[in-house]
Amino acid sequence: MRRLVIALATLAAFSGAALADFLPFDQAKFEALVKSNAPVVVHTHESWCPVCRVQSDILERLQKDPKLSKVTMFRAHPANDRKALEPLKVTSRSIILVFAGGKEVGRLNWITDEASIRLVIEMAAEE
Repeated sequence: MRRLVIALATLAAFSGAALADFLPFDQAKFEALVKSNAPVVVHTHESWCPVCRVQSDILERLQKDPKLSKVTMFRAHPANDRKALEPLKVTSRSIILVFAGGKEVGRLNWITDEASIRLVIEMAAEE
């Protein structure tokens, strides 16, 4: 029993650390960054969603790429951040929104292909 508790605690700690690279969605911070023309990604994510987890793993790998170091990534939860996401026309999970130059430049709905996700984010980072 003790080993099970330790294993679960370790798993919880590991899962939490992976999510720490994303900023929690904050509408004011998001709007300020977009207005400043900075590259920004918003990932709509629910922890129970398998597609969200695959997307999250991809985005975490991309965050480690030095070419993308200027990209700010937010994690939004459609259930909790519904009001803040309304102006972005987001009503569900598994959506990756990409902003650059003060406007939305990409919207990936339920996409789990790493090359496609990377391409859109790299283009935003270059603007």
